[in-house]
Amino acid sequence: MKNKKRKWSWLLPVALIIAVLISIIFTVLIWVTPSNFQVFGSKSAPAAGSVDKNVSGKQSIADVYLPVSLTYYENDTRYQLSSTKIDVIDLARRLVKNVRIKKITKETFRSQEEYLKFMNMSDSYSLNYSAPVTLGLFKNHMKSMTKSDANYAFSRILVPLNRRGVIYFMDDHSLNVYTARINVQTIGKISSLITRRDIKMVRVEYRLFNGHITKYFLQPIEVPKSSYLINRENTGLFVTRLIGSNENSTVTTREQKKQTIYTDDAGQRMVIKNHNGCVSYTNYAKEIAEARHRSLYDSLTLSFDRLKLLDVALDDVRYSEFDFQSKNATYRSYINGFPIISADEYGSYQVQITDSGNQHLVFSLYTLQVPVPADSNAVQLPNTDDVMESLKQSGIDMQKINSVQIGYRESKNESSALVIDLTPTYFVKYNNVWIDYRDLVHNEGGSR
Repeated sequence: MKNKKRKWSWLLPVALIIAVLISIIFTVLIWVTPSNFQVFGSKSAPAAGSVDKNVSGKQSIADVYLPVSLTYYENDTRYQLSSTKIDVIDLARRLVKNVRIKKITKETFRSQEEYLKFMNMSDSYSLNYSAPVTLGLFKNHMKSMTKSDANYAFSRILVPLNRRGVIYFMDDHSLNVYTARINVQTIGKISSLITRRDIKMVRVEYRLFNGHITKYFLQPIEVPKSSYLINRENTGLFVTRLIGSNENSTVTTREQKKQTIYTDDAGQRMVIKNHNGCVSYTNYAKEIAEARHRSLYDSLTLSFDRLKLLDVALDDVRYSEFDFQSKNATYRSYINGFPIISADEYGSYQVQITDSGNQHLVFSLYTLQVPVPADSNAVQLPNTDDVMESLKQSGIDMQKINSVQIGYRESKNESSALVIDLTPTYFVKYNNVWIDYRDLVHNEGGSR
């Protein structure tokens, strides 16, 4: 065993060297691109609120507001479909891409139990979101939506294989179900997904927990570990992109309590924690019009517009959460279908736009670059019932749990400071804060 470990011990350092060389090459290419000379050359830096529309390789709004999981229900059993080789969600999206909606009708269920019963429709697929979205954000995937349709909120798309010419948009919060009559009799060959050898099927079930519809894994699940090369972005880039350059405004900088603080006299402020690179940006300039009751569609559209100001690659970033009270939208990097949940905001972006028009962004200077070889051993996580039981036996107040999900927790790589390791675990939203369930079980919840 020791000889085997020695045999492969060279693999990680070599892979890191290759990854670093690739990163350097891309960095050089970026800096010698003419568009960057336009920014850093004789022309002034872009003002706050402007977005370089010529930047390529950035995700569209339709790509970021994608479902995060795909499930299939048959014979009273639901399966979650996943793969480490193909993008299951993208495959399913392409199968419904050319659907044209002819008519939408609404039905509201009287109870969550009735709603769940409808969701468990035999021989059906469900494209599931982590947080509610609206039809307006989905219009790039489906055609012929009206303005009134744009504000319909939903949490999942139910695609029945035995009912022709219809799909359902279901909202877990309001218990509304929007029946969409469509122009095609079948939704592609979506059933072919379950026959592919590279598709993994795990038994899951949706249940009511503390008034929320929650996904339970009914069997232990193996989730691969992952490691990524990381890069700390130049602080000045975000100062330019967010606060900007304005002849009528002066940017001041000061150090305070291990933080670097940037402010201007136009109501903008950016605070960077020096030890972990966490950035908090606030704009009180009210560049966005006030709205007493901003719709979910408007909130999510505006949040994405603010996210684009960061001018970062969003290839694996998906919409993950929305707080209706604070109007805070959270976007996270997803690896193998599961989100990275980090106390230091690695791979995540929070965007808040209040009804008064104030803006607040939270993100990390550290960005994920390229994956590098990780520990080949996958982590076998217990089923959700066992996780809940361990929390209960540890004396955790179960009424304070809002949600539970599988995600990746980051840690420092022992071999290189340029790499972070991502380990799968269950996260529990306890008192509205995501915590590794193991920390709660060992009474360490306050550490995250």
